[in-house]
Order: sequence, then C-alpha cells, then structure tokens
Amino acid sequence: MLAPHELKNKAFSKAVRGYNPTEVDDHIEFLIEKYTELYRENTELNRKLRIAVTKLDEIKDEEESIRSTLVNAQKMGEKIIKDANDQADLITGAIKERCDAVIADFKRRMVSEKEDLWNIRTAVLDFKTEVFELYRKHIEELHNISVNKIEEIVLPNENAIVEGIFGDVAEAVKNNNSYEQQAAESENLNPVKEEKEPVEVPAAVIEQPAAEPVVADDDEDQFIKSLESLKDDE
Repeated sequence: MLAPHELKNKAFSKAVRGYNPTEVDDHIEFLIEKYTELYRENTELNRKLRIAVTKLDEIKDEEESIRSTLVNAQKMGEKIIKDANDQADLITGAIKERCDAVIADFKRRMVSEKEDLWNIRTAVLDFKTEVFELYRKHIEELHNISVNKIEEIVLPNENAIVEGIFGDVAEAVKNNNSYEQQAAESENLNPVKEEKEPVEVPAAVIEQPAAEPVVADDDEDQFIKSLESLKDDE
C-alpha cells in the first residue's frame, strides 16, 4: 500500500489542452487527505489486529494449559477415587473377617458354656437322685426292723446312726454346693438363659461336720416318733 507522501510528491508534466491545473491540484489534495485518513485507519487496524492475534495466541496457550490441567485433574480424581474404593474394600474385608472370627468364637464359647451348664444340671439331678435314694434306703431299713423282737435286737447307738445319715447328706450337699458355684462362675463369664431345675433338699437335712457330736433336737424327736409309728403299725 502506497504511503500518502508518495502520492503527494508525484509530479505530472503539462500538456496542451490538458485539465485545469488548479482543479487537478485541489482534487489531488482531497484524495491525498482521504487516502491519508484511510492509511492511518488501516495502520491502526493492523496494530489492533496484531494485538488481537497476540492475545488470541496467549488465550490459546492458556486454553491448552487449562485443558491440560483439567485432564490431569480428572485423571488424578479418578485415581484418588479408585484408590479410595480399593482401600475401602480392604478395610471392609478386614472388618468382615474380624467380625466373622468374633462371631465364630462367640458361638464356640456358647456351645461350650451350654455343655458345661448341661453337665452341671446332670450332676444336680444325680445329686437329687442320690439323696432321695439314700433316704429311701434308710426308710426301707427302718421298715424292715421287727418291733416284736426289738428287745432281742441290740440297737446301735442312735447318735451314731444320725451322725452317719448327716455325714452322708452333708457330703452330698457339699458336692452340690461345688456344682452350684461352678454354675454361678459360668453364668458370670457368659450368661446363658437356661432355667435350672431347683434342688429339693429335705427340710430335715442340716449340714454339720461329721466330726462334731450330734445333740438331740427336733429332728431326733421326729426320728423317734417315726420308730414309734412303725411299732404301732406292727
């Protein structure tokens, strides 16, 4: 594009019957003025265009950087989520294994405690049977005594008989107390809801050491009355 001064410095030769030089010069001045304005405007537009192109390049660079940052952030986010899920799966698996182990151990202990309680219950029933059988034998022995030949029979010492009965019963009661203590300790360790059949011990049974002498009391009177009743039956 020609500069305005190049148009202004252009010289024309004069010819016969040519245009009016004044009019031509005025028109040329007008054209130069308009051309100058257009030239300046074009220059300004080119400057702005270069600035815009520079800004556009910068924006493109920033856009590429932002796009790269977003892609990296997305990849990092996906990796964090994957790592978190993997860690959660590991923790969940460990907790499940621990819970299964605790539950299995609890079930084993429950079975063991139930077996112990069942054994204690069986021992208590055996104790009851033993006590009742002991009294049954003594009652049968009393029934077998012939009152008609009571004078010919040398009766043993009553205190010795009572001491023997009390000694046997005291030993059975002692064993029963040991079973009950074991049951109480088992229930304290791991309570299990199971009804235990109450132990019926005759009211006449009084726990006394076998080594101490037995003093006559209401039980002995009852024993004597039982003998008298057997005599009346005869």
